[in-house]
Order: sequence, then C-alpha cells, then structure tokens
Amino acid sequence: MTVEFSSYSFPIITVSILIPLIAAIILAFLNEKLAKPVSIIASIIVFILSSVMLLAYDYSSYKIQFYEKYTWIPQFGINYEVGVDALGLTMVWLTALSFVVAFVWSTNIKHRVKEYFVSFLVLEAACIGVFVVWDMVFFYIFWEAMLIPMFLIIGIWGYAQRIFAATKFFIYTFFGSLFLLIGVVGMYVYQYFHYGVLSTSYFDLINLDLPFNLEVIFFLLLALGFAIKVPMWPFHTWLPDAHVQAPTAGSVILAAVLLKMGTYGFVRFSLPWFPNASEYFVPVMFTLGVIAIIYTAMMAIAQTHIKRLIAYSSVSHMGFVTIGTFALNVDGINGAIITMISHGLTSAALFLAAGFIYERAHTYEMKELGGMAKFVPVFATLFMISAMASVGLPGLSGFVGEFLALLGTFKVSIFFAALAGLSLIVGAGYTLWLYKKTMFEEELLTEKKIHQWKQLKDMTASEWLSFLPLVIFMFVIGLYPTWWINLIQKTSEAILYKIVGG
Repeated sequence: MTVEFSSYSFPIITVSILIPLIAAIILAFLNEKLAKPVSIIASIIVFILSSVMLLAYDYSSYKIQFYEKYTWIPQFGINYEVGVDALGLTMVWLTALSFVVAFVWSTNIKHRVKEYFVSFLVLEAACIGVFVVWDMVFFYIFWEAMLIPMFLIIGIWGYAQRIFAATKFFIYTFFGSLFLLIGVVGMYVYQYFHYGVLSTSYFDLINLDLPFNLEVIFFLLLALGFAIKVPMWPFHTWLPDAHVQAPTAGSVILAAVLLKMGTYGFVRFSLPWFPNASEYFVPVMFTLGVIAIIYTAMMAIAQTHIKRLIAYSSVSHMGFVTIGTFALNVDGINGAIITMISHGLTSAALFLAAGFIYERAHTYEMKELGGMAKFVPVFATLFMISAMASVGLPGLSGFVGEFLALLGTFKVSIFFAALAGLSLIVGAGYTLWLYKKTMFEEELLTEKKIHQWKQLKDMTASEWLSFLPLVIFMFVIGLYPTWWINLIQKTSEAILYKIVGG
C-alpha cells in the first residue's frame, strides 16, 4: 500500500501534544489558584489547533496530513512519526473538546487541586499521542502513559470504593496492553527475519505479507488488548466500577476518549494489518458485538444507579462500533467512526448530567430522585436532548452513526443487523426510564422532597459552558452529516484497501 504524506509549515501536532505537558510542568511552580485557569486556557488552545486541522484537512484524497518525522533510534528503526488521516483527526478533535468540557466542569474541585489538573493535562497529552503517532514504540508509550493519570484520577478523587475501581481498571487494561506489545514485537521480529529490515513504522508493518496462521495469531493478540479497552463483552466488567467511582470529569474522559482507543485500534490496525484474519473472524466479532449490544442493554435496564446505567449503555453503544467495523464495507466503517464521535458527545453529556444531579441531590440512586424537571428546567432540557441523541433520535448525532453501522451490517448479515436493530428499542427503554425516574414523576414526591427541590439552583455558568458545545455538535452532526461522511470517506476506503482486493 502506497501512502502519500503532506507536511505543514508549523508542527501543529507536536505542539498539540506539548501544550498540555508544558502546562502541567508550569503548574508545578504556580500557586494552586492558577491551576484551573491555566488548564482551561491550555485545553482551549489545543481545541483551537484541532479545529484548525479539521477545517484545513483535505479530504479529496487519502494522505497522511500535518506529517512530521524525526529520527530517534535509527539502529532499531524507531522514529518520532506523527500525522493524521480523517480517523485520527476526528479522534484528536473529540479528545480536545472533551478535555475542554472536563476542565470547565472541574471548577468546583477543592481537594489537591494542582495535582488534579496536572493529572488531566498529562492524560490529555497521552490521549492525543495515541491518535496521531505512526511509530509503534511511541504508540505503545502513549497507550501505556494514559493509564497512570487515569489511575490517579479515579483512585484519589473518586468515591468510597475508588481504590478497588482504580486497581481493577489498571490491572485489566495493563493486562490487555501486554498482549498488544507481544503482537507488535512479534511482527517486528518477523519483519527482520524475513525482510532484513528493522522498522517500527506503521507503514512498514502494514506491508508485511504474513502467512494466514500468523495473521490469526497476531490478530488475536492485538484484538485482546483492544477488546479490553473498548471494552467488549465479556471484558467489560471493569468499566461500570470505574465509572461509578470516578469523579464526573474522569467519567467524561473515560467514556468520551479512552473507550475510543480500543475501537480506534480495531479500525486502525486489525483491518489493514490482518485483512484475511479480519474476514475470518467476522462471525465471531459480530456475535460478540451483538451480545454486547443486547446483554449490556438489559443490564442497564436493571440498574438503579445513574452512572452504572450510563456505563452499561456505553458498552452497548460500542457494540455498534464493533459490528460496523467488521462489516468490512465503507458504510460500516463510516458508521463506526461517526458512532465513536457521537458517543463521545452523548456519553460525556450524560455523565455531566449525572454529576449535576449528584451535586444538587447528593445521590446517584434514581429511587431517591424524581420530579426535578420543574425546578431545573434548563438542565432538564439539555439532559433530554442528550438522552435523545444517545437513543438515536433522527436529527441528532446518534442516529447517523448507528444507521450507517446497521446499514453496513445489513449488507453482510440481515440476521445480525436485525438483532442489533431490535436492541435499539431496549436502548430507548433504559434511557427514557432514566429520564423519567430523575426528571418526572413529580406526583410521587413528598412535601419534604418538594421543599428540597425548590431550593435547587439551575445550571451555573461553568455547567452551561460544559454542556452547550456537546449539545451543539450533536445537532451539527445530526442535521448536516454529509460533511462528516465526506471527511472520513477516503479514510474508510483506505482502511479497507487490502480487504477489497487493492
């Protein structure tokens, strides 16, 4: 596969990675009161840079744009190599937006404030690195680097069982990462013994002509690492615990960004590197994807804890990304990528809604809530829009991605498409149940609860500023999906290049 590269006069990607790191270092020498504004400013700058790249990106043909390459360890073929196609760029943009939202929301943090914002800044740099780097050594460094700050965010600023949840998150994801490392090292060694070349570049490894048996082995090794990160059923059990115990901003980043690393891995590596194995495992991946959609949707219905319900819904939505990816056609890949973007927006908004409710009512239990819409109408409206986008209401972002993912799946298997499509009813059920139990049922409120709700304050400025961009882009993608589909079309075709016989 021949790939074209396009450089930019300004090292915009490297700067996007360095800004959060430099801000984190600066915070170490500043007064704690400056931690919030410095972090917010740094995240806004990164978001502006990502938006500039998004608007300047040339989607008329497939090429790696804003490309940079610097030699690091030439003896082993290791270089600092970064750039973006539409897949990486949309994930960088989503990451930058999510961190702006998380920082603006976190203005109420009072415990170890400096350390809190430093952790998030380091996490942002690592997340961006994962989506832009093309050298597998640097990819693994960024992939592992994000574990430490997220472990600290859950373990220090989380709730009662935060240590258990943080430890479980770390063990699961680190375990998966080891298999990812073994797979990449195996390909590196194979390349040396069969081609006499030492290179950790993605573009060299993609051109390996692997025997089918080795493709299967390497596919399974990488798939395990990606599946745990998604997380796919049955590797999903760490996620509800992590979400329940994480602070609100931590849940936002976990759902909007970190889960996308697993699905990104399948699209970026599994399909182009192992085309034959990818086709071979389509029935398995479809089965696991549909089980995730249906099983975790049923689990979500059974929840009474708001964050646990949203966590299970995330696993269910990632099932649509899985089946879209392994439909192995352009519609499916387009649907998978747009679903990743949409889920990033909707899940972030839903976790902000959960955080809003907790800060007002000091509980996540739905049985202790109800009837709030009348007293906080602005929040109730934004919460409703976010819930409808998550359900897949036409006109909002969730509909576009899931429709395309199902369309791609339908072209391959009517049976699996029908199962996944019918499960949307269950998704609507638990989402409407969540909204009904928290916002409606005012007639069931006691006089004491009504008096308590009358004291509630609607959204503050920081909460408004956190919610609004997410809701705006739900409408932007939902009402004008053509631009986004055109943006990713050539990238989806390039990802499928070897599978469709290129």
